[in-house]
Amino acid sequence: MITLGIVTFILVLGLTPVVRNYAIKKGRLDAPSARKVHTVPTPRIGGHVFVPIILSSWAIYGLTSPILQHQPKYILSLLVSVTILFVLGIVDDFQDLSHRIKLPFQFLASGIVIYYWDLVPMDMGGVFGIQTISGWSGWLLMLCFFQFTINALNYTDGVNGLLGGYALIVFGFLAIWGYALKAIYLYPLLYLFCCGLLAFLLFNFRKSAKTFMGDGGSTVIGLISSLMTARMIQLNPHVELSLGPIEYNLPAFFVFVLLFWYPLFDSLQVYFRRISRGKSPFVADRGHFHHYVMALTNKNHLATSGLIIGITALLVAGLLVSL
Repeated sequence: MITLGIVTFILVLGLTPVVRNYAIKKGRLDAPSARKVHTVPTPRIGGHVFVPIILSSWAIYGLTSPILQHQPKYILSLLVSVTILFVLGIVDDFQDLSHRIKLPFQFLASGIVIYYWDLVPMDMGGVFGIQTISGWSGWLLMLCFFQFTINALNYTDGVNGLLGGYALIVFGFLAIWGYALKAIYLYPLLYLFCCGLLAFLLFNFRKSAKTFMGDGGSTVIGLISSLMTARMIQLNPHVELSLGPIEYNLPAFFVFVLLFWYPLFDSLQVYFRRISRGKSPFVADRGHFHHYVMALTNKNHLATSGLIIGITALLVAGLLVSL
Protein backbone atom coordinates (compact mmCIF):
# COMPACT_ATOMS: atom_id res chain seq x y z
CA MET A 1 0.00 0.00 0.00
CA ILE A 2 2.91 2.35 0.69
CA THR A 3 4.11 1.81 -2.87
CA LEU A 4 0.65 2.65 -4.26
CA GLY A 5 0.71 5.88 -2.26
CA ILE A 6 4.06 6.86 -3.76
CA VAL A 7 2.81 6.00 -7.26
CA THR A 8 -0.33 8.04 -6.64
CA PHE A 9 1.73 11.05 -5.56
CA ILE A 10 4.01 10.80 -8.60
CA LEU A 11 1.12 10.40 -11.05
CA VAL A 12 -0.76 13.41 -9.70
CA LEU A 13 2.44 15.42 -9.67
CA GLY A 14 3.29 14.46 -13.24
CA LEU A 15 -0.14 14.61 -14.88
CA THR A 16 -1.43 17.84 -13.34
CA PRO A 17 0.81 20.09 -15.51
CA VAL A 18 -0.19 18.11 -18.62
CA VAL A 19 -3.92 18.48 -17.98
CA ARG A 20 -3.42 22.09 -16.90
CA ASN A 21 -1.69 22.98 -20.16
CA TYR A 22 -4.44 21.26 -22.14
CA ALA A 23 -7.12 23.25 -20.27
CA ILE A 24 -5.26 26.50 -20.97
CA LYS A 25 -4.89 25.61 -24.65
CA LYS A 26 -8.64 24.92 -24.91
CA GLY A 27 -9.53 28.06 -22.95
CA ARG A 28 -11.21 26.12 -20.13
CA LEU A 29 -10.40 28.60 -17.39
CA ASP A 30 -12.17 29.91 -14.31
CA ALA A 31 -12.50 33.61 -15.03
CA PRO A 32 -12.45 36.21 -12.21
CA SER A 33 -15.84 37.65 -11.21
CA ALA A 34 -17.53 39.69 -8.50
CA ARG A 35 -18.14 36.63 -6.29
CA LYS A 36 -14.64 35.15 -6.70
CA VAL A 37 -11.40 36.16 -5.02
CA HIS A 38 -8.87 35.27 -7.72
CA THR A 39 -7.78 37.85 -10.29
CA VAL A 40 -6.16 35.68 -12.99
CA PRO A 41 -8.02 33.13 -15.18
CA THR A 42 -7.04 29.72 -13.80
CA PRO A 43 -7.83 26.11 -14.79
CA ARG A 44 -10.10 24.17 -12.41
CA ILE A 45 -8.66 20.76 -13.13
CA GLY A 46 -7.00 19.70 -9.86
CA GLY A 47 -9.78 17.30 -8.93
CA HIS A 48 -10.03 16.08 -12.52
CA VAL A 49 -6.55 14.63 -12.05
CA PHE A 50 -6.29 13.41 -8.46
CA VAL A 51 -9.77 11.84 -8.09
CA PRO A 52 -9.45 9.16 -10.82
CA ILE A 53 -5.85 8.41 -9.85
CA ILE A 54 -6.68 7.98 -6.15
CA LEU A 55 -9.80 5.89 -6.77
CA SER A 56 -8.01 3.71 -9.34
CA SER A 57 -5.21 3.05 -6.85
CA TRP A 58 -7.74 2.18 -4.14
CA ALA A 59 -9.68 -0.11 -6.47
CA ILE A 60 -6.49 -1.93 -7.49
CA TYR A 61 -5.53 -2.36 -3.84
CA GLY A 62 -9.00 -3.45 -2.78
CA LEU A 63 -9.74 -5.86 -5.60
CA THR A 64 -6.34 -7.56 -5.33
CA SER A 65 -6.13 -7.71 -1.56
CA PRO A 66 -7.05 -11.13 -0.08
CA ILE A 67 -8.55 -9.35 2.93
CA LEU A 68 -10.90 -7.10 0.92
CA GLN A 69 -11.87 -9.30 -2.03
CA HIS A 70 -14.78 -10.93 -0.22
CA GLN A 71 -16.71 -7.63 -0.05
CA PRO A 72 -16.37 -6.02 -3.51
CA LYS A 73 -19.73 -4.23 -3.06
CA TYR A 74 -18.03 -1.60 -0.90
CA ILE A 75 -15.45 -0.77 -3.56
CA LEU A 76 -17.77 -0.97 -6.57
CA SER A 77 -20.60 1.06 -4.99
CA LEU A 78 -18.25 3.84 -3.94
CA LEU A 79 -16.65 3.90 -7.40
CA VAL A 80 -20.11 4.30 -8.97
CA SER A 81 -21.08 7.07 -6.55
CA VAL A 82 -17.79 8.91 -7.01
CA THR A 83 -18.13 8.63 -10.79
CA ILE A 84 -21.56 10.27 -10.65
CA LEU A 85 -20.29 13.23 -8.63
CA PHE A 86 -17.02 13.41 -10.55
CA VAL A 87 -18.70 13.65 -13.98
CA LEU A 88 -21.28 16.07 -12.61
CA GLY A 89 -18.50 18.16 -11.09
CA ILE A 90 -16.53 18.32 -14.34
CA VAL A 91 -19.61 19.55 -16.22
CA ASP A 92 -20.30 22.07 -13.44
CA ASP A 93 -16.72 23.31 -13.55
CA PHE A 94 -17.24 24.34 -17.17
CA GLN A 95 -20.95 25.24 -17.30
CA ASP A 96 -22.07 26.26 -13.75
CA LEU A 97 -25.03 23.90 -13.41
CA SER A 98 -28.12 24.86 -11.42
CA HIS A 99 -28.59 23.28 -7.99
CA ARG A 100 -31.87 21.86 -9.35
CA ILE A 101 -29.78 19.66 -11.62
CA LYS A 102 -27.03 18.84 -9.14
CA LEU A 103 -29.09 17.96 -6.07
CA PRO A 104 -30.89 14.89 -7.52
CA PHE A 105 -27.57 13.39 -8.66
CA GLN A 106 -26.00 14.12 -5.27
CA PHE A 107 -28.90 12.34 -3.55
CA LEU A 108 -28.50 9.40 -5.95
CA ALA A 109 -24.77 9.09 -5.27
CA SER A 110 -25.38 9.34 -1.52
CA GLY A 111 -28.17 6.76 -1.61
CA ILE A 112 -25.96 4.20 -3.38
CA VAL A 113 -23.27 4.52 -0.71
CA ILE A 114 -25.74 4.44 2.18
CA TYR A 115 -27.41 1.30 0.82
CA TYR A 116 -24.36 -0.78 -0.11
CA TRP A 117 -22.31 0.24 2.92
CA ASP A 118 -25.26 -0.64 5.22
CA LEU A 119 -25.17 2.73 7.01
CA VAL A 120 -28.78 2.41 8.18
CA PRO A 121 -29.59 1.38 10.89
CA MET A 122 -26.87 3.06 12.94
CA ASP A 123 -26.06 3.32 16.62
CA MET A 124 -25.62 7.06 17.31
CA GLY A 125 -24.18 6.54 20.78
CA GLY A 126 -26.92 8.55 22.49
CA VAL A 127 -25.98 11.91 20.94
CA PHE A 128 -28.75 14.44 21.66
CA GLY A 129 -30.72 11.56 23.19
CA ILE A 130 -30.72 9.58 19.92
CA GLN A 131 -29.71 5.95 20.36
CA THR A 132 -30.38 4.43 16.94
CA ILE A 133 -31.56 5.73 13.57
CA SER A 134 -33.39 3.23 11.39
CA GLY A 135 -36.21 2.82 8.91
CA TRP A 136 -37.35 5.59 6.59
CA SER A 137 -36.54 8.29 9.14
CA GLY A 138 -32.99 6.97 9.45
CA TRP A 139 -32.63 7.02 5.69
CA LEU A 140 -33.95 10.58 5.51
CA LEU A 141 -31.53 11.77 8.20
CA MET A 142 -28.60 10.01 6.52
CA LEU A 143 -29.43 11.43 3.09
CA CYS A 144 -29.72 14.94 4.54
CA PHE A 145 -26.41 14.48 6.36
CA PHE A 146 -24.63 13.39 3.16
CA GLN A 147 -26.19 16.25 1.22
CA PHE A 148 -25.19 18.82 3.82
CA THR A 149 -21.63 17.52 4.09
CA ILE A 150 -21.04 17.30 0.34
CA ASN A 151 -22.03 20.93 -0.13
CA ALA A 152 -20.34 22.13 3.07
CA LEU A 153 -16.98 20.79 1.87
CA ASN A 154 -17.65 22.16 -1.61
CA TYR A 155 -18.19 25.66 -0.15
CA THR A 156 -14.80 25.42 1.56
CA ASP A 157 -13.04 25.40 -1.81
CA GLY A 158 -12.82 29.19 -2.11
CA VAL A 159 -9.24 30.10 -1.20
CA ASN A 160 -5.94 28.71 -2.48
CA GLY A 161 -4.92 25.64 -0.49
CA LEU A 162 -7.86 25.73 1.93
CA LEU A 163 -9.87 22.62 1.08
CA GLY A 164 -6.85 20.60 -0.01
CA GLY A 165 -4.92 21.43 3.15
CA TYR A 166 -7.95 20.97 5.38
CA ALA A 167 -8.79 17.57 3.88
CA LEU A 168 -5.13 16.48 4.13
CA ILE A 169 -5.08 17.15 7.89
CA VAL A 170 -8.47 15.58 8.61
CA PHE A 171 -8.02 12.57 6.33
CA GLY A 172 -4.56 11.98 7.77
CA PHE A 173 -6.01 11.80 11.28
CA LEU A 174 -8.87 9.56 10.16
CA ALA A 175 -6.41 7.24 8.39
CA ILE A 176 -4.50 6.79 11.66
CA TRP A 177 -7.68 6.32 13.68
CA GLY A 178 -9.15 3.99 11.05
CA TYR A 179 -6.01 1.87 11.14
CA ALA A 180 -6.28 1.62 14.93
CA LEU A 181 -9.92 0.55 14.60
CA LYS A 182 -9.02 -1.98 11.87
CA ALA A 183 -11.33 -0.21 9.41
CA ILE A 184 -9.76 -2.10 6.52
CA TYR A 185 -11.84 -0.46 3.78
CA LEU A 186 -11.35 3.07 5.03
CA TYR A 187 -7.76 3.81 6.02
CA PRO A 188 -6.21 2.71 2.68
CA LEU A 189 -8.49 5.12 0.81
CA LEU A 190 -7.75 7.93 3.26
CA TYR A 191 -4.01 7.28 2.98
CA LEU A 192 -4.18 7.43 -0.83
CA PHE A 193 -6.20 10.65 -0.67
CA CYS A 194 -3.50 12.18 1.49
CA CYS A 195 -0.85 11.22 -1.08
CA GLY A 196 -2.86 12.66 -3.95
CA LEU A 197 -3.82 15.83 -2.10
CA LEU A 198 -0.22 16.45 -1.09
CA ALA A 199 0.81 16.46 -4.76
CA PHE A 200 -2.16 18.67 -5.70
CA LEU A 201 -1.25 21.23 -3.03
CA LEU A 202 2.11 21.81 -4.70
CA PHE A 203 0.13 23.47 -7.50
CA ASN A 204 -2.63 25.01 -5.40
CA PHE A 205 -1.25 26.14 -2.04
CA ARG A 206 0.59 29.19 -3.31
CA LYS A 207 0.02 32.91 -3.70
CA SER A 208 -1.03 32.49 -7.32
CA ALA A 209 -2.43 29.00 -7.80
CA LYS A 210 -1.51 27.03 -10.90
CA THR A 211 -4.83 25.21 -10.72
CA PHE A 212 -7.97 25.08 -8.57
CA MET A 213 -9.56 21.91 -7.29
CA GLY A 214 -12.96 22.44 -8.89
CA ASP A 215 -16.26 20.71 -8.11
CA GLY A 216 -14.90 17.53 -9.71
CA GLY A 217 -12.70 17.24 -6.61
CA SER A 218 -14.53 19.11 -3.84
CA THR A 219 -17.84 17.24 -4.08
CA VAL A 220 -16.00 13.90 -4.09
CA ILE A 221 -14.12 14.95 -0.94
CA GLY A 222 -17.51 15.82 0.56
CA LEU A 223 -18.86 12.36 -0.29
CA ILE A 224 -15.79 10.63 1.16
CA SER A 225 -16.04 12.78 4.31
CA SER A 226 -19.71 11.81 4.70
CA LEU A 227 -18.95 8.12 4.29
CA MET A 228 -15.99 8.19 6.67
CA THR A 229 -17.96 10.02 9.35
CA ALA A 230 -20.94 7.67 9.17
CA ARG A 231 -18.86 4.51 8.98
CA MET A 232 -16.50 5.46 11.81
CA ILE A 233 -19.44 6.30 14.08
CA GLN A 234 -21.03 2.98 13.11
CA LEU A 235 -17.84 1.09 13.99
CA ASN A 236 -17.17 3.04 17.17
CA PRO A 237 -20.28 4.84 18.53
CA HIS A 238 -18.46 5.94 21.71
CA VAL A 239 -14.95 7.24 22.33
CA GLU A 240 -12.92 7.78 25.48
CA LEU A 241 -10.96 11.02 25.67
CA SER A 242 -8.28 11.46 28.33
CA LEU A 243 -7.44 14.99 29.45
CA GLY A 244 -4.73 14.43 32.04
CA PRO A 245 -6.25 12.47 34.91
CA ILE A 246 -9.79 13.11 33.64
CA GLU A 247 -11.44 10.69 31.23
CA TYR A 248 -14.57 11.38 29.22
CA ASN A 249 -16.79 8.82 27.51
CA LEU A 250 -18.82 10.56 24.83
CA PRO A 251 -20.50 9.87 21.48
CA ALA A 252 -18.02 9.69 18.57
CA PHE A 253 -20.28 12.17 16.78
CA PHE A 254 -18.65 15.02 18.72
CA VAL A 255 -15.19 14.05 17.49
CA PHE A 256 -16.40 14.69 13.94
CA VAL A 257 -17.96 17.99 14.98
CA LEU A 258 -14.45 19.02 16.05
CA LEU A 259 -12.81 17.65 12.92
CA PHE A 260 -15.24 19.34 10.56
CA TRP A 261 -15.72 22.48 12.65
CA TYR A 262 -15.01 24.85 9.78
CA PRO A 263 -17.35 23.48 7.06
CA LEU A 264 -20.05 23.03 9.72
CA PHE A 265 -19.75 26.54 11.12
CA ASP A 266 -19.34 28.20 7.72
CA SER A 267 -22.27 26.40 6.07
CA LEU A 268 -24.65 27.07 8.95
CA GLN A 269 -23.87 30.80 8.97
CA VAL A 270 -24.16 30.97 5.17
CA TYR A 271 -27.53 29.19 5.09
CA PHE A 272 -28.89 31.27 7.97
CA ARG A 273 -27.76 34.56 6.42
CA ARG A 274 -29.09 33.78 2.95
CA ILE A 275 -32.45 32.46 4.15
CA SER A 276 -32.92 35.34 6.61
CA ARG A 277 -32.45 37.75 3.68
CA GLY A 278 -34.98 35.89 1.55
CA LYS A 279 -32.36 34.43 -0.80
CA SER A 280 -31.82 30.90 -2.00
CA PRO A 281 -29.33 29.03 0.25
CA PHE A 282 -27.75 27.54 -2.89
CA VAL A 283 -26.89 30.78 -4.73
CA ALA A 284 -23.16 31.47 -4.38
CA ASP A 285 -21.87 34.72 -2.90
CA ARG A 286 -18.84 36.11 -1.07
CA GLY A 287 -20.24 35.72 2.41
CA HIS A 288 -18.22 32.72 3.53
CA PHE A 289 -16.04 33.07 6.60
CA HIS A 290 -12.87 32.68 4.55
CA HIS A 291 -13.94 35.69 2.49
CA TYR A 292 -14.07 37.79 5.68
CA VAL A 293 -10.64 36.50 6.72
CA MET A 294 -9.36 37.36 3.24
CA ALA A 295 -10.51 40.95 3.75
CA LEU A 296 -8.71 41.13 7.11
CA THR A 297 -5.47 39.73 5.66
CA ASN A 298 -5.45 42.06 2.64
CA LYS A 299 -6.48 39.23 0.28
CA ASN A 300 -3.67 36.96 1.43
CA HIS A 301 -4.63 33.43 0.38
CA LEU A 302 -1.83 31.71 2.29
CA ALA A 303 -2.52 33.55 5.55
CA THR A 304 -6.26 32.84 5.29
CA SER A 305 -5.83 29.15 4.52
CA GLY A 306 -3.00 28.84 7.05
CA LEU A 307 -5.17 30.23 9.86
CA ILE A 308 -8.06 27.82 9.28
CA ILE A 309 -5.81 24.83 8.61
CA GLY A 310 -3.69 25.72 11.65
CA ILE A 311 -6.72 25.70 13.97
CA THR A 312 -7.74 22.35 12.51
CA ALA A 313 -4.23 20.95 13.02
CA LEU A 314 -4.32 22.00 16.69
CA LEU A 315 -7.67 20.25 17.17
CA VAL A 316 -6.34 17.12 15.47
CA ALA A 317 -3.20 17.19 17.64
CA GLY A 318 -5.40 17.40 20.73
CA LEU A 319 -7.46 14.43 19.56
CA LEU A 320 -4.34 12.38 18.83
CA VAL A 321 -3.07 13.01 22.34
CA SER A 322 -6.36 12.36 24.11
CA LEU A 323 -7.83 9.42 22.16
